[in-house]
Amino acid sequence: MSALNRLEMRNISIAFGGFAALTHVDFVSEGHSVHALTGANGAGKSTLMAVLSGAHSHYSGEILLDGETVSIRSPRDAKQLGIHLVQQEVDVALVPQLSVAENILLDQLAEPGQLYRWREIRRQARALLAQLDVTIDVNRRVERCSLAEKQQILLARALSHHCRFLILDEPTAPLDQHESERLFAVVRRLQASGIGVVFISHRIHELKAICDRLTVLRDGRLIESGPMAALSGEQVVEKMLGHQLNDIYPAPRERQSQPLLLAVEGLHDEQRLQAISLRLHKGEILGIAGLAGAGKTELCKALFGATKSRITRGELHGKAWKPQSPHDSVSQGMALVPEERRKEGIFIDESVAMNLSISADSSFSRWSLFGHRQAWRWAEAIIQRLNVRTTGPAQHLRRLSGGNQQKVAIGKWLRNNADVLIFDEPTKGVDIKAKTELFTLIDRLAREGKGIIYASGEFSELVGLCDRICVLWDGRIVAELDAQETTEETLLLYSTGGTPA
Repeated sequence: MSALNRLEMRNISIAFGGFAALTHVDFVSEGHSVHALTGANGAGKSTLMAVLSGAHSHYSGEILLDGETVSIRSPRDAKQLGIHLVQQEVDVALVPQLSVAENILLDQLAEPGQLYRWREIRRQARALLAQLDVTIDVNRRVERCSLAEKQQILLARALSHHCRFLILDEPTAPLDQHESERLFAVVRRLQASGIGVVFISHRIHELKAICDRLTVLRDGRLIESGPMAALSGEQVVEKMLGHQLNDIYPAPRERQSQPLLLAVEGLHDEQRLQAISLRLHKGEILGIAGLAGAGKTELCKALFGATKSRITRGELHGKAWKPQSPHDSVSQGMALVPEERRKEGIFIDESVAMNLSISADSSFSRWSLFGHRQAWRWAEAIIQRLNVRTTGPAQHLRRLSGGNQQKVAIGKWLRNNADVLIFDEPTKGVDIKAKTELFTLIDRLAREGKGIIYASGEFSELVGLCDRICVLWDGRIVAELDAQETTEETLLLYSTGGTPA
């Protein structure tokens, strides 16, 4: 096999504070190939690519490009070799106040002593976007661009450096299905041009669709590397987990008549929702199924009072009710874990203790003074109860995995004993191992008598976890189904506006 446009990492090891993050890992990427890199959270995927992109310099091992040993000890070293990383948090790499063109050519503009004509900068930016078959107004400020557009801007920036190897870290995590499909088209275009793409993800169905090779890491060690077609999705998951894949969902709960917690009739909002009616019982998990744009997030926010809505009739705890505001909802025992947890559900740069106590109302306060010691003890108890993997209550949430951030987003509602919990895409950006833990947690809350509303576009989760499922299509509930008697195919049919033959 030709060594041309071949990147090899041999025997890579790295430790942080005595913790071995990677141990003797090998990895190969080649031009014209899309290589999947997967594993559970903490497996070492991002760390390995951080080494390759120059973010960590204290590793041991060897990196070869086209058969020759190279030194990569900084991001500048990696870029000069044509290796570029597009990280998951795209906003970190962009300057929101600058234009699209300025952000695409940012590295060149930052070079001292350079003189540029703005007309030429804009022309180059358009040409780079055209290579991706993407059209964005290059004069627009980046702060006005969507997440998908920001990702495309970073891809265009990579191309401006004569990119040979492109690393995409969880690129579909913030994207809906349509945006993900557009990204796949761009990736295939880059692959056809000869670029080697490394695709970091835990979404197995996406990896099977876009990648031709696969590497699996677990606990910082290489587990599998070879052709993607040689393994089924189930086998990939088993290698990620380290044990045979059994049913990842909790055992079915015993069905019995339970009191009604919440009843809604004729709910409308100002944008999408039309005549929504649903009911939720104590100890029940009610699924809300729908594709992107169906209205799942709008429904969750409307029920919580986070957006304006009107209602024909509502009942909560046996009393007349209507959504008014998040504050009112919390005072009445409702809680929302939003889809965009990093923007709306948690304070990512604050401590675990602060996040877990933020929704506790005044229970930690006495004579207008906040009881930090009491809040700390509460955080320690929740960390243990929910099995949050953290160094302690003082650790910042940014340092936690997506699954552990989600546990904190749930745990903050347990202090005020909320009994109607609304989850909007709760497993978004969470790997299979963390998903299993979240399913167990949500099931346990239902067994404690909480009423759960579980909104998701992952139909397998709805079938595996819920008692009943309401299907949303174009802002309306078009079907209500018994989860034990339905299938993913049926949910997909209803969610696309179809009806059974």
